[in-house]
Formats: sequence, C-alpha cells, structure tokens
Amino acid sequence: MLEIADDLCQVVEVQKAQAFVADIDGDESVWMEFRARYRNFPTIVLSRQRPDLDDVIWVPKPIMEVALIEAIHWAINHAKESANDTMAGSRHGADMVFSPALATGRRDKDSTLKIYNFKDSETVLALFRAACERAVDVSRPVSLKFKEGGELLILPRDGLVAVSVQSTLLMELAHQEQVQGLVTVHGLSVAEERAAMTRLESYSDVEPVTAMSWKLAVWTARGQLPTNTDPYARYYLRCWPNFTRLLVIPHAIRIASLWVREPMSLIFISEQLEIAPADVFTFYYAAKSIGLAGAAKREDDYLFANQTATGDGASGARRAVTHIGRDMS
Repeated sequence: MLEIADDLCQVVEVQKAQAFVADIDGDESVWMEFRARYRNFPTIVLSRQRPDLDDVIWVPKPIMEVALIEAIHWAINHAKESANDTMAGSRHGADMVFSPALATGRRDKDSTLKIYNFKDSETVLALFRAACERAVDVSRPVSLKFKEGGELLILPRDGLVAVSVQSTLLMELAHQEQVQGLVTVHGLSVAEERAAMTRLESYSDVEPVTAMSWKLAVWTARGQLPTNTDPYARYYLRCWPNFTRLLVIPHAIRIASLWVREPMSLIFISEQLEIAPADVFTFYYAAKSIGLAGAAKREDDYLFANQTATGDGASGARRAVTHIGRDMS
C-alpha cells in the first residue's frame, strides 16, 4: 500500500492517525476490538466480501490500485470533517460510505440540474446494433453502407468490424437522432462474403465490435441520456471495461472504480466523484452499449447486478454485440 500511495499518506502512531486501514479477513476478534475502540474514525476496509457495515469505505479484494487510491482520497477529504464530528459525539459514516441506501436515488432531486435527452431508436448506433444481431443470426458478415461513401463490415466469426468510412463522417452521423436514407444495412451473400474477404486489406481499419459500439455510443450521447432514462434510479456496472481497447472518455477509470462495487444512481456517482453528470451519462450509455451496464431490478440487493447482467431480458442487439465481441472486450 505504501508503494501505491506514498505521496498521499504515511504510517503514523495510532494517536496521530486521521484514518485507518483494516484487513478484516483475518482474526475477527482483533477487528471487533478495533471497531469498539475506534468506531468514530474514517476506516478503509479491505476484504473479499462486502462487510455488513454502513460506516466504512470498502475496497474489495483482489485490491485494484485505482480503487485503493480513490478510497484514500476519500479519507483525506473527509478526515477533518470526521474529526469535528467525533468531537461533537457523532459518527462519521454517513458522509463517507459507498452505501446502497445512499445510492438508490431516494433523495430530493436537484431542480437546477439540466438533463438533456435524445431518442436512440434510429441512430447509427441503433442500426449498428441491429446489424450485429443480424450477423450473429445468419453467421455471415453484414454491412452498413453510407450514402456519402464507405462502410462498416461486421465480421461475426471474428468479433471484428472492418472500417472504410471516414471518422469525421461517422461522428457527424452519430450526432444525429435519425439517419434514415443516409445509412443502409446489407447482408452479404456467400459470393459477396468471399469477395469481401479478399479485399480486407483495402479497409482503413479493423477493430473489435465492442470498441466500435463503445465509440458510437460516446459520440451519440455527448453527455446526454436516452429518453426515459432516470438518472436518479440505480444502475449496475457488471465489470470493468477493457479500457485499453476503448475510446478514452473523461474520468472513466474513476467512475468504474466506484460503480463496479454495487448498483448506484448516475447522480450519486457524479456527486461522490465531484464530476459533471454529463461525464457519467456518457460512460453509462457507452457501457450499456456493450452489455456492461443496465438498470438494477431490486433496489436493496447490491448483488443483483451480476444476476441481471447475465440473465435478464436485455435486447438481442446488446447480446449480439456482447457475443461477437466476447473475445475482444
């Protein structure tokens, strides 16, 4: 831990400590004794299972460096406030916890918050998802052809998409809510597939389907949410996205570090990380596009996210993107 955060904190005697780090997977009696003596101090808990406590900062094992650093930053920011609360005889936990109860959205909504919505049923991303689903169903390449030139050729067996359309054009079209007449979906015949395979080198790029879906979602959202998405409801993040293959967006690692623990509202994430809601909205829509994020169905069960992610009624398009990109994401 010292190697990870030597510029953020140092080990001191108990009497001088502003916060504690406790590994609770060992002797339970030692942990219980510690809790009895130092209940009012900010405590970072390291454990394999989520502790049944509402006044600690939990860092799950195996410990990810970014999660530990985030927890230390949290403790630093609240140490002074915690000390004041302790002197007044109150507990520090309410302001420090990554708690399901705080993340549910059961709080007063901010009437000053401006949230912009868009319809995503006829976007380039929607067509791309439909093409992915079709490619999986027929087990054959499907092409998105653009009126102004170029195409996206989906290769379902390899989980790849061959790109010959200009990025600037693709971005411009992704910004539009309706692209009817500008993009067409075409399934390749056996002969067309053979011909396409011989000219793959002529495409400007070949990338994972998940990377393309993520990129289109980022360009489509631009800090907005699709219609009928409640930012105060809870959503899950099933697991960490493979950021090495994805378009970089602001605060992505920080958002994932906090959110992957349990379902949370998008507004809660924004407030806890002190970042613009628009950045969280974009991350959510991008993660949703590759099957990693969605609505939590049972508000009080933080474990339900994993069940939802693997067995819910997600759209065939999202399942198709996840399927053909499973070895690439």
